[in-house]
Amino acid sequence: MKPQIAKPQHDPFKGQLIVLVDSESASAAELFARVMQLEKRGKVIGDRSGGLVMEGKSFEHHAGAGTIISYGVSVTDADIIMTDGNSLERRGVTPDEVLLPSASDLASGRDPVMAHAAELLGVKMSAEDAGRLFPYEWPKD
Repeated sequence: MKPQIAKPQHDPFKGQLIVLVDSESASAAELFARVMQLEKRGKVIGDRSGGLVMEGKSFEHHAGAGTIISYGVSVTDADIIMTDGNSLERRGVTPDEVLLPSASDLASGRDPVMAHAAELLGVKMSAEDAGRLFPYEWPKD
């Protein structure tokens, strides 16, 4: 295990920072959110993140003569241990403030989580206006 520490190239952002996460947040989004928590640089709001941060390598294989069977293997080769000594894998990031939209919010395009985050930063915004910032596109059957 070889710790890797990033050194800032510029002065860090000094303003307030709110990070929104949900159960679909994974990988770099989780790392960013957790670093902001650990370093006390921002507040994380939303739902527990996915807990999917390990790095893996994929290997393709083929077997057979005549009839070829293709298969693959994914081997995890790296995990990130945060400064608190924990991995995020299968744990995710627990937000500082758990806040979820209701089913009716989602159905009507409202985003009360984004509206709350904006309010914490001093911006008055309705859940309807927040929902129009990044409208959800429902999957087509």
